[in-house]
Amino acid sequence: MARKPAANASIPSALRINIIGAGKLGRTLARLFNDTGLIHVGGIYNRTIESSQSALEFIGAGHVCSTIEQLSSQPAELWMIATPDDVIHSCAEQLAELSAINWQETIAFHCSGLQTSTVLAPLKKRGSQVASAHPAHSFASPQRSLSAFKSTVCTLEGDILAIEGISTLFKAAGGQTTTITAEAKPLYHAATVMASNYLIALLSVSETLLEKAGIEETLASAVLSPLMRQSLENGLTEGAVNALTGPITRGDSHTLQAHLEAIEQIVPGLRSTYTTLGVQALKLVQQKNVLSGKEIVAIEKQLLAD
Repeated sequence: MARKPAANASIPSALRINIIGAGKLGRTLARLFNDTGLIHVGGIYNRTIESSQSALEFIGAGHVCSTIEQLSSQPAELWMIATPDDVIHSCAEQLAELSAINWQETIAFHCSGLQTSTVLAPLKKRGSQVASAHPAHSFASPQRSLSAFKSTVCTLEGDILAIEGISTLFKAAGGQTTTITAEAKPLYHAATVMASNYLIALLSVSETLLEKAGIEETLASAVLSPLMRQSLENGLTEGAVNALTGPITRGDSHTLQAHLEAIEQIVPGLRSTYTTLGVQALKLVQQKNVLSGKEIVAIEKQLLAD
């Protein structure tokens, strides 16, 4: 008889976890969980056998399943769905059809930052405790994430027993956990996307401007890397208001005008990016109380001009 994983609000040792969607995030978490010694990796199912085999080699444990139905032969107390958001519900529906699994003695969770635990309703109806668990971490390099995951905040939502159970597992893997309401997840996820994905987009915009200015690619990295790293560090330690520097903070409308004219002439498609971020920077400047009301109005007018 399988043990109920959340009975004492912790993950007992030697439980089995099945993985559906062992991409960069899924395989990294599976490896971290496996390394804790608290669980054993059971079935691994990806869309292709090749991807599943690659995940198996990275995790160092588990069994490749070529179909979701084959997971019936891999009973587990924990089920992690780390697929793209738009297929989480269909995966839950397929899993709920596995009649050989005693879902009343399981925890099922997915790793979407946006979707809530309600997307796992088919499994909840079968008796599983369900949750969503989103690590605020970039999994672009699984190998690097193994050492960088420590202290990552993992935001949990869902059934209390499920949250208590997987919280133990994420903490054992080196993370820290917090909870969030289902209603707040869209704002939470928007914040993480902007801090991570949009930061990379901003890097690309800066690289484009340097390229148009005639700066070689290797030198562009030397220009941007220390500047971005130090600015980010200042923002995280001193706060956004105190860390902000530059022409808007100085009320330098002549510099802003030169920037806008150059961008409009060479790469007009990036003008709105510059002005949108400029408006946000101006809001921070207003909190610093370093510019007069007249100066703020003048800069705002520049940024919002068609």
